[in-house]
Amino acid sequence: MHTRRDSALLAALGLLLLALTIAPGASPAPRELAGPGPSATPIATPAVPPPSPIIASRVITGPRPTVAELVRQYQYGESPVPLLPGARAGDWRLDRPDLNAVAGYAGQTSVLPGGTVDLHIRSVGSAVRLDVFRVGAGDAQHLLTIRDVPTGWHADAAADPVTGRVEDRWPVSETLAIPVTWRSGFYLVKCSLPDGRASYIPFVVRPAAPAPLLVVVPMLSYEAYNGWGGTDLYRWYRGPRPRAVEASFDRPFEHGYGAGMLFRLDFPLWVWLEDHGYHPAYATDIDVARDPALVTQARTVILSGHPEYWLRGDRDALDAAQRAGVGILGMGADMGYWQVRLVPSADGTPDRTVVCWKSATEDPLAATDPLEATGAFADPPLSRPVEDLLGEAYGGVVDGLRPLVVGPGMASLSPESGLHPGEALPGLVGDEVDLVSRKPGALILGATPVDLVGHPMGTAGASAWVTPSGAHVFDAGTFDWSWGLDPRYAAALPGFPADSFGRLMADILAWAGAPEPGA
Repeated sequence: MHTRRDSALLAALGLLLLALTIAPGASPAPRELAGPGPSATPIATPAVPPPSPIIASRVITGPRPTVAELVRQYQYGESPVPLLPGARAGDWRLDRPDLNAVAGYAGQTSVLPGGTVDLHIRSVGSAVRLDVFRVGAGDAQHLLTIRDVPTGWHADAAADPVTGRVEDRWPVSETLAIPVTWRSGFYLVKCSLPDGRASYIPFVVRPAAPAPLLVVVPMLSYEAYNGWGGTDLYRWYRGPRPRAVEASFDRPFEHGYGAGMLFRLDFPLWVWLEDHGYHPAYATDIDVARDPALVTQARTVILSGHPEYWLRGDRDALDAAQRAGVGILGMGADMGYWQVRLVPSADGTPDRTVVCWKSATEDPLAATDPLEATGAFADPPLSRPVEDLLGEAYGGVVDGLRPLVVGPGMASLSPESGLHPGEALPGLVGDEVDLVSRKPGALILGATPVDLVGHPMGTAGASAWVTPSGAHVFDAGTFDWSWGLDPRYAAALPGFPADSFGRLMADILAWAGAPEPGA
């Protein structure tokens, strides 16, 4: 996304059916999560669930939300949060979400099994309860409870007057020692006050070695859109420039009641994968730039959610993976648009601040290190359009929500799905889109005429493309593809071919070389 949302765009966003996750000073010593003691209640690491039939959607019982109800739940771009009135502290969902009462952030975006994560928490109370969950099969699995963690109130930092960076320097409330038995994944720490008010802190457990199937978590984009304290890479209230040029991980995520952008785009894909027997590893985009082998030695890489912001190392690693024949699945749109870099926090902790000037000429590095300047990848001096990697170019913002029109390549890639060219799949093309592929031999799975805000009409595309190196590359070309995998979506739109769409997703994974479910 390249400009802050105006009222027309907010109206378009309001149509997105992203609320489908609604459910019916000194650091303390690390506390071993699996150790004895009255305050830490470990839960045995659950066994990997057996695969379910690949095209069987999870059955949703009880009242079904209407489209109108879902739209009302999505307000002004706020990420929908899974709410459950009366939810207990040990339930991953929230009864009384309230970032004003309790909020926090992790001192590390990711950690290896056996490592530690510092939790910086403030609250209106004197103590909180922590419950740790891993997102995946069955929505989330409860792994740990820690009671009576001391907290207090800490003020927010003021924005840096030059860069707009808001860097809260709250003390560490708890240090989690991650058991070596915990699987790679996306974890949520639910921080609860005694009266039920609660919020989340996310972190990723990355794999100790490259895995055959890797999900890349777009943590850089989570931070780019994080407006905690009044600034992000799109806005700076009362600042000397319209937006900040630095965004710090040392502050809570304002979206998703602390979970960042998880519930908007990533959650339904990850749950579907694990519900159906796939066993991906998870790493952040920061991890990929640090350790390119995570993608170059994988069989299939899934670019989850909205990975709009990449480090130079991310693009280098993904280009190398493509050259090596690794399958790449881009599950959103507007991917790899901006180059960013990381710099230390004020106390010198590496890689805690995202820098993006959005102009290769404005960036102070432009004169001395132009290839590290933070502008659009497609523009000089970088000149690395994402179309070369994923097969499609960015199109723009869709005016409203549109059905995905099945393209002529569907019969070749997924004949068993039963989806036919010209068939309209409701509610899959929305927010931002990529344009239909122009790559020779690309299979066009979707070709949807759309009105683009501020631009002429275009054709949003979903495509599958085999590169000259033999890499199988998929580009969903829309933000909302993953919502077709959520059974609550089918519940809201009677007639949506959920089983057929699930079959299609399984066929795309197999085409791109992913391990079979259960492997």
